[in-house]
Amino acid sequence: GHSPHWGTGTKEDRFRHTYTPQELADWLPRIHHLAAHTDEVHLLFNNCCGDAAAKAAETMQTTLLTTTLPRPRTAGR
Repeated sequence: GHSPHWGTGTKEDRFRHTYTPQELADWLPRIHHLAAHTDEVHLLFNNCCGDAAAKAAETMQTTLLTTTLPRPRTAGR
């Protein structure tokens, strides 16, 4: 998701996007795919105005904790 001001707003307007729970849930298939093929997956949020990135990270953490992720890759796999 992007702020509706992405192409025309100020820096603050462009990066002040609040992800909806559904927008974050839409990332889960990609996150699950990556998790199945590597030992670690890191998510970064660049909606850095105010506390939008921290809120998105907290929402994503809750979403991930309430879903089943693939087991991490092991040696020889």
